[in-house]
Amino acid sequence: MPPTLGLRRALQSRGRGLGFGQRTAPSSVCLFCSFATRPSTFPTSSPLNKLRATRAKPQEAPAVRPRYQSTGATPLRPFISSPSDAGDTAAEPEPIDPRKDLESALRDLQTLAPNHVNLPRLQLALRNLSQDPGHESIRVAFLGLTTGDKPQHTARELLRLALADPLKSAQNWEAQLKAHDPSKPLIVHIGPPEEQATPLSLAASEHVIPEITVPSHVYNDANLEMIVMEADQATVAQAGEQPHTFDEAILVPAVDTAATTAGHSAPIVTPVHMAVLVADGVLGAASILSLPISPESQDTITAVANFKRISAEDKAACPSLVITSVEAGAQGLDLFRESASNAMKYEALWTEAGVGHINKWLRSNVLSQAEQEGTTKAPVRKLIESILHNAGAALQAAEYRDMKVSVEGGPSPHTIARLNQALADWAKDAHEELQQQLEIAFVGEAWRQMNWWKLFWRVDDVGMLSSEMIAQRFLPEAEKRLIFLAGRLQEAGITTAGGGKPVTYSGPAVPPSFPEGESSVVTTATATTTTESETKGTWPAHIPFTRNYLLAETVPALQALAQKLVLQSSTLAGATTALGGMSWLSGFGIYECGAVAALGIVLSLRGLQKRWERARDFWEGEVREEGRKAVRATEASIAELMDSVSPEVPEDVAVEIEELKEAKSVLKRAEEALARLK
Repeated sequence: MPPTLGLRRALQSRGRGLGFGQRTAPSSVCLFCSFATRPSTFPTSSPLNKLRATRAKPQEAPAVRPRYQSTGATPLRPFISSPSDAGDTAAEPEPIDPRKDLESALRDLQTLAPNHVNLPRLQLALRNLSQDPGHESIRVAFLGLTTGDKPQHTARELLRLALADPLKSAQNWEAQLKAHDPSKPLIVHIGPPEEQATPLSLAASEHVIPEITVPSHVYNDANLEMIVMEADQATVAQAGEQPHTFDEAILVPAVDTAATTAGHSAPIVTPVHMAVLVADGVLGAASILSLPISPESQDTITAVANFKRISAEDKAACPSLVITSVEAGAQGLDLFRESASNAMKYEALWTEAGVGHINKWLRSNVLSQAEQEGTTKAPVRKLIESILHNAGAALQAAEYRDMKVSVEGGPSPHTIARLNQALADWAKDAHEELQQQLEIAFVGEAWRQMNWWKLFWRVDDVGMLSSEMIAQRFLPEAEKRLIFLAGRLQEAGITTAGGGKPVTYSGPAVPPSFPEGESSVVTTATATTTTESETKGTWPAHIPFTRNYLLAETVPALQALAQKLVLQSSTLAGATTALGGMSWLSGFGIYECGAVAALGIVLSLRGLQKRWERARDFWEGEVREEGRKAVRATEASIAELMDSVSPEVPEDVAVEIEELKEAKSVLKRAEEALARLK
């Protein structure tokens, strides 16, 4: 990533580093030279006892390692709280200044990820943050596109017209600007007359970028700096071939200066907040139109096409360009300075020149927060936003490259990470589906049809109704998504070990001891399911195995219990009724005999109600618990498989990955601080 530099003259001492500081008298070393840097390029027979025995069926799956943990690194700096927090719980933490927090985060980012952030632009942002809010220095570059050896005067003349005061006669700085060689860069400081430097000497030392100070009643208090220089059109076009880095390339122009008396050139880079691309004629306009200047960056980069004479067709053909005519602007300025009677001609020529569009663009960006004291200037905020955005993209690309490192015959760590996240999402959705679908099932019509008082005419339907509930509501969607996840595993090569040998999932848990004569059914079903899974190697069979187990074991037990309870209740009610009738035949009174019959009926119905409701609650809890175990066992099976083929990342790559994670956490902290910045 190419480094970048600043426009201000060098500080008086190297010990002051990159801070802006106050404006000082001109020194023999300018800012560009002081920053001279080469650009760097995831068991009984009782049916009720039989039903109770199913409670302990499957063994609990081994604990699954958590897959919902955040992979983000711990922030470098903890939350700063009040010193009295330890002794006084009522004390509130001292608020953190977002400006200082942002500056600290940017410095941490500079330390942790120097190869993934544009250092000169970062230094410029740090310098701005060290200044008072609303008084940051803003740098603007006027870049004249050139072809061949022909000098480009338009950018220099456009800058003069944008800063000239038509109410005053020609100033000394205008003559200096005109006399300056356009092939060499020139720094222009905007400030009041008392801060003007000595007249520009064109014979100055060649290793220093010339500087002049220009007074402007509009921009005197804006702390504005400008650089006017040429830019090779072919180089700019080459930068346009990479749209994601184009803005950064334009906003960090390189300047060639002579570093030694032998004349060897030493390129330095000059980071700016805003840039004006200036081209001449139809060919220049066509070259600018081919550049990837996005609408979002129009407040940062504006394009100007200069014509000798401007027609309505020219403006209509280039709606995204600022069409200017510096010749018309200069003519109008000279006429107005000669005599105020030429005001009408000046107005017409000045409107035709289009210089007002450049002034409007400058004022809207540089002076928009002038009346809001303590508010960060828009160009500074956009600069930091651009730095963080590009740094985030660079960190993500570097992390992706590191995660692609894989061992022989195995999937990459990045693939393992993505599949781990997919497994965690599947488990989360499966648990939610289990809860929601069973809630629907146990409050539905089928479950209400099995109420205790309906057993006398619905007892033969208990098996059918409960089987229907299990078949329709027991993790149907989770099983479909599991098949899809297993396909992703197979696509990633996880289901095949080295040499092409298939790797199988761990089989479902076999239920423990059952009453004699019944364990053979479950054992056979388990063996069949496990063998099928190991043979096909498709997906874990815990969910269908558990569903089949509930249908084959618990549903018949519930059906048998219902029939037994109805028979017992009917027998008790019939026996007490017969006893009452016999008592009446023996001479007892009608009331005494009726009481005996009624007591028997009540006791039989009460027993039926209590025992049946208890059995229903038990079966409902059993279904829920078995569903939860099936999901956990499935997750553990897939996790075990992925752990068995996970590659061992080289130590140096693992260290770099951790550093990138730490840098991303710092980047997130910087973004949060920027969001709080006024």
